[in-house]
Amino acid sequence: MKRFWIEPVALGESEDAAAWYESQRPGLGDEFIAEVDRTLARIENEEQFATVPVMILTGSVVRREFVHRFPYIVIFAETPDSRRVIMIRRGNTHPKLWRSRL
Repeated sequence: MKRFWIEPVALGESEDAAAWYESQRPGLGDEFIAEVDRTLARIENEEQFATVPVMILTGSVVRREFVHRFPYIVIFAETPDSRRVIMIRRGNTHPKLWRSRL
């Protein structure tokens, strides 16, 4: 199994989003966190993911996985022996933002 971890900044992004969803409707923040957790479990345990176009940098392939029910994506860098979550943001996030985290 590949080594797997989540960068603290990515974890903070998901917590901020959950707080915003909770402010919109009680319980929605918890639903968001549950979906993010399911997405992270897929990333940790599965093998097939979409590659972000033209993104093979610093020995890593950058991949993404969508969060069900919410307009969020999880961006992660993958090497032969690890997966590192670098961003959990809305799907319309400009690539310059996550490229700076590689």
